Amino acid sequence: MYQIIKREKYILILFAVVFIMAIGFLLMYGKIESHMILNAYHTPLLDTFFKYFTQIGGWVPCAVAGILLVFKKWRVAVVILVAQLIATLITSPIKRIIRAPRPSVVLSDLGIQFPTVEGVDLHSTLSFPSGHTSAAFAFCIALAIFCPKIWQKTLFLILAIMGGYSRIYLSQHFIEDVLAGAIIGIFSAYIGYHVLRKYIIRTT
Repeated sequence: MYQIIKREKYILILFAVVFIMAIGFLLMYGKIESHMILNAYHTPLLDTFFKYFTQIGGWVPCAVAGILLVFKKWRVAVVILVAQLIATLITSPIKRIIRAPRPSVVLSDLGIQFPTVEGVDLHSTLSFPSGHTSAAFAFCIALAIFCPKIWQKTLFLILAIMGGYSRIYLSQHFIEDVLAGAIIGIFSAYIGYHVLRKYIIRTT
């Protein structure tokens, strides 16, 4: 496991920088105001984009894994699927224990108006951590692990961050939900790859 982390230190350092900046932003503005700042700018184009892009933490990982299996890229597909499973097994119990209200409920109770996106059903509970974000990071980091070039790894990290931001843009989650989901997703991807190397490759 240590060797995997050492090899992927660039992506982890880059994520750590973004994570620390996000934590600083959250501490500076607080839960509600930080959400309103990040959620303030909406356009019809962005509404449409994030409405569909958020599925990078939905059905997209399993669909991509299925396509990879068809083309016999089974190692990548296995890591994606195992990472998704681990992320789900971590996020689901935490959600049900904490049962944190979603932004739509918190903001409405405070009498704060916020932008909504047509066709997006706003959930009311199970906000922390963000399952879509954990799935998006598990998916993108799993793919990044198999990429040899730094620019490719960076691209997948950016896509994962955009997936997390989509949850804030759609007012499905607060920033702390997304940050927790990102940590879980990265952890799940590396554990998934570790499982592949230690238990699957050695037995085939």
